[in-house]
Amino acid sequence: MSTVKLQQTAIDLLRHGEVRGEACFRGRTDDPLTELGWRQMFRQCRGRQWQVVVSSPLSRCAAFASAWAREQKTEIAIEPAWAELDFGDWEGLSAEQINRMSPHALQSFYRQPLDFTPPNAESYSHFSTRVRHAWDELLNKHAGQTVLVVTHAGVVRTLYSQLLNFPPRHGFQIDVPHACLTRFSCFDDEHGRFVQLNFHKPI
Repeated sequence: MSTVKLQQTAIDLLRHGEVRGEACFRGRTDDPLTELGWRQMFRQCRGRQWQVVVSSPLSRCAAFASAWAREQKTEIAIEPAWAELDFGDWEGLSAEQINRMSPHALQSFYRQPLDFTPPNAESYSHFSTRVRHAWDELLNKHAGQTVLVVTHAGVVRTLYSQLLNFPPRHGFQIDVPHACLTRFSCFDDEHGRFVQLNFHKPI
């Protein structure tokens, strides 16, 4: 009787910690971590080990990822595909400012992100495809390993909708606080791939 060989890959998605500046739409705006943000991320990662660290290139992710990989003597890769959605003209603006400038625009984005794109922004469709390609490439390159991905709330929410198969608009209802850690495990065998959500852990 043959035994099916099951390969498990564990992907831990770490959102960056608190950043300098006011609360705003911070996609490609490259604000650094605060001291609290650094502590949040180190506290979340203490006692854990990964074989590989992958990070968004934005400094609020890459600075910590590089420091952690250096401390742990772990391989690191900086990958642009793991960056946050580019919010275009909304970059650096608060929800209140956007609502004053364009009433109902935020509601349109949250209700139908695939149909509404902020002015001069990356479309949600392009963002979603970019993130999915990054995910697939990660699994192909690091199959069977335990990987830390340091990234952004939008990326985490998008993967939720893709991997658990629900509409993107429902992803906005998922709370992804600073330094939240989310694990998805992927199991591959001769019949295909199964993805399991293991935990979603705020600090």
